[in-house]
Amino acid sequence: METSKETKSKEKSIPLNNFLLPLLFIVFAIIFEMANFLYLGFRNADGNLMVLPSYFLFDLAIILMLAGLIYVVQNKIAVQILYYFLLFVQCALNIANSTMYSIFGDILSFDLFYLGGEATSSLSIDLIDWGGVFLNFGLFALMVTASILLVKYNKRKLTVKYFSKFVIVLALFILAQSMGLGLYQAQEYSLAGTVAGETEIESSDKYLWDNFQFKLDAFKKFGNYGFYTKSVLNLMFNEEVPEDQLQSYSDYIDAGYHEADLTAPLYGDNLIVILCESLDWFGIDPYNTPTLYSLASGNNSIVFTDFYARNRTNNSEGIVLNGSMPKDISINATLENGYNFDYALPKLFKATSGDVETVVNYVHCNDASYYGRDVTHTQGLGFDNLYTLEDYTGDQVKAGWGKWISDYDFTKNQIDNILPDTDRFMTMVTMMSSHGPYTYDNPYFQEYYQTYLDNYEKYAEWNTNNTDFILPEKDDEIFMHYKGAIMDMDRTVGNIISELKTRGLEDNTSIVLFADHNVYYNDLSLKLKGIDKSEYYETYAYNIPLMIYSPKLTNGEGIFVDDFCNTYDVLPTICDIYGLPYNSNLLLGYSIFSEEIKDSFFVSYLNGMFTENIYSLNITDIFIVGENVTEEEIAKFNENANKFYNKLSILEAIYENGINGTINLTSSYV
Repeated sequence: METSKETKSKEKSIPLNNFLLPLLFIVFAIIFEMANFLYLGFRNADGNLMVLPSYFLFDLAIILMLAGLIYVVQNKIAVQILYYFLLFVQCALNIANSTMYSIFGDILSFDLFYLGGEATSSLSIDLIDWGGVFLNFGLFALMVTASILLVKYNKRKLTVKYFSKFVIVLALFILAQSMGLGLYQAQEYSLAGTVAGETEIESSDKYLWDNFQFKLDAFKKFGNYGFYTKSVLNLMFNEEVPEDQLQSYSDYIDAGYHEADLTAPLYGDNLIVILCESLDWFGIDPYNTPTLYSLASGNNSIVFTDFYARNRTNNSEGIVLNGSMPKDISINATLENGYNFDYALPKLFKATSGDVETVVNYVHCNDASYYGRDVTHTQGLGFDNLYTLEDYTGDQVKAGWGKWISDYDFTKNQIDNILPDTDRFMTMVTMMSSHGPYTYDNPYFQEYYQTYLDNYEKYAEWNTNNTDFILPEKDDEIFMHYKGAIMDMDRTVGNIISELKTRGLEDNTSIVLFADHNVYYNDLSLKLKGIDKSEYYETYAYNIPLMIYSPKLTNGEGIFVDDFCNTYDVLPTICDIYGLPYNSNLLLGYSIFSEEIKDSFFVSYLNGMFTENIYSLNITDIFIVGENVTEEEIAKFNENANKFYNKLSILEAIYENGINGTINLTSSYV
């Protein structure tokens, strides 16, 4: 018979904490998810507050598999490191998402990592969502405290007979992974698809799961763990496109080609494109910004009163230069894939040069490497020269992020590169000094601040009588700093126009000025337009300036266009009035002077889509913003949204597979 001593020798002791820590991780991970869903105020299609994602089993499946990993690490120190690390990652993601959501109504996604440090450098301490920080670090601290107390005071062990510790650990690990994979697959099978009469893009959760076309909607439906796990899988396992499909994409490009129009009103003229960083209509007034006010009043200009945009600066710039912008990969990666951006504006402009000496320059008061412009704008988009902060020879000094030198001083220093002494030129100028934050004095703007203060009373009276903007008090330094920056922009534009006249270029040079986005720093646009931060669907927040200064086009008369238009429409409009060759199948917008502009449709890579009177996050759930919106208009919104996203999916395939078509743009035109 087996003795008592022999029986005890077969018994194995396993610390109870080896089982409790994985269980605590499951509980704490779910609490984190619930707390942040409630904090962000997510609501479902019925308007009900969401506590957990719609397809929670994705979350639970990944959490179970991670708990299995925690369990299988039996080393006392290593298991705690892994446990705390996983909870900290979720805490950090929650904080990043609460900050992104408070600024843009967006959440963190892997496309931001393509931008490197640029994605975070524009953040300042005043933009951080401290409520989200305190909530998540508070929860994390409670979780850490509870776990430390458990490890310290719970010394109980489980006694196991007959099976070795290795077998038990392996069996429970396999069980956790099997349960997780089973739940994951079961949830995949349960994803809602389309039914008769519905369109896959907006009606199929299976479609959303496969491509994350509507990012915030995907996050709300699939949760933190489901969203980021599937994002990684989508990046790692892109399906290879069949050869015949690649050829169909090439044919698609060829079919969209349009020759140059030699009869266009500005054919053969010079072009200056100015990206007006963070310019909003309330930044313009007759006392502080006389040049911009003159343009906005129609002095030798075309004013597009219903222009809208909601992009990051690099997206706005890319869309205007290229007609679209890679969404899921970087431009650098697109170049590496073999795509050559033949239809980018600088290349189109040079395609109509014939034997005329033509130069295309890019001028920006920031480092050339920011957003990788030193590669993307030359090797990709086709600029001959980049003139950036490294080329500045003035006395001012950039002291750090947000502590810019003035655009006026920089552009004055670079004026010969903005207006090169060649037969024909195109120059893009991207403003910088008007970029926030606006929480400190800029030493180069002191003159502007004093002018603003001196003009405040008559400016306030003008604002009350002529606008519906809610003007801050005179002692509001943040607004004063913003106005100072826009006054610098005004002086910059005024100097460029003055130089055009001095050099005899006014009759054959036009300027396209467009804002990249509203003033999201310190919520200035929302405050001055009287919009609550939760009302992200109020499209008025995104109504910003677009103007064309062109004595030749206007014959000295102001032209005001009130058709809805957006960033995607700028390049087609330039191609139209300059007679540039273009490819309609590679453009996501329309010429504002065409009949097709009625179908203009804006999609933000940040979040959401809209026209002037309708806003949506996912096509299905509609916010009616304007008055008297008809069912026909809603149906048209749906149709244009599907058209946009179908074309975008084709463009993404073209970018990712380096498909260029066969059209050669090197032809010379008279």
